[in-house]
Amino acid sequence: MNEQIDISLIIPVYNVEKYLKRTLESVENQTFKNFEVIIVNDGSTDKSLEIIQEFVNKNNNFILINQENSGVGAARNAGIKISRGIYIAFLDSDDFLEPDYLEKLYHAAIKTGSDIVCCNFYFYFESTKLKIYCPINTIPGVYSGEKALKKITSCIGTFAFLWNKIFKRKLFVNHKIEFYNMYFEDSATAPQLFFYANIVTFIPDVLYNYVMRDTSILHTMNARKINDFMKSLGIMRNFYEKKGIYKKYKRRMKGYAGRLNFIISYDLFMMHFKSANFKGLINNIKAIRKSIKHFMSDNYVPNPKENCPEPMYPVKDPGCDDNNKNKKSK
Repeated sequence: MNEQIDISLIIPVYNVEKYLKRTLESVENQTFKNFEVIIVNDGSTDKSLEIIQEFVNKNNNFILINQENSGVGAARNAGIKISRGIYIAFLDSDDFLEPDYLEKLYHAAIKTGSDIVCCNFYFYFESTKLKIYCPINTIPGVYSGEKALKKITSCIGTFAFLWNKIFKRKLFVNHKIEFYNMYFEDSATAPQLFFYANIVTFIPDVLYNYVMRDTSILHTMNARKINDFMKSLGIMRNFYEKKGIYKKYKRRMKGYAGRLNFIISYDLFMMHFKSANFKGLINNIKAIRKSIKHFMSDNYVPNPKENCPEPMYPVKDPGCDDNNKNKKSK
């Protein structure tokens, strides 16, 4: 009989040779011992695979999956598929953990019977080696799934990040939750996990280091990423409508949509600024507002066959000003 595994830690990897050794060493140094590490090499073309193989060879609990480049969502899905842990945790391949990350999250989960446990984290600036504490703002404690969902819906008190949390594996398996093939797939998926959770615990400990580097998603925003960010809002609206809870969370979702509009409008401006090309900027700003307004309209009716709706007015890369000419029909 196979020994019970308490936690499956899933790490998607793609071309991060510069950071990967530090990441995997932080996993090796965990004070918690009854866990497996599933490393999904997503078609890396640098020396990432060699580094992974080195750690797999010397750690019996490290498992390697090789796949063609399919994106972080597909990599996480592949890891979940073979996972055996009662809980699942996620680690980005350029970030690193505090030594007691798994131990404190797991012990809190067992003590409270939680389906999800969340911790605080640091922003770690690679260029200066500076750590800045980022509080999640929620008072530490044990919450009902409904109350926690309110917080993540409005993005107040917690965020849709996957990496500062552990989740019961059955949330994914029993409800057939998979990650979408898109950027910001965590924003689209986390609310679904919180919806099915009965108990969610927030602990005050700062246990995760989120590395800020010039090539990260947030520092390399483009039209596709901005469109996917808007798409995550549509996925959330569709899910809430399907579960009959949208009216209950409507006010919070509208607040979240307003903040999303501000964030991606800023990202859009910076995208044009960095390219030194402001052609199409005005139409792109209008496209953002129209797409968000469409997803949040009281008259919005989700297509039952479409779980991953595209923005009705997609943003275009700098230099294109034909957004509305190519708009999609409802």
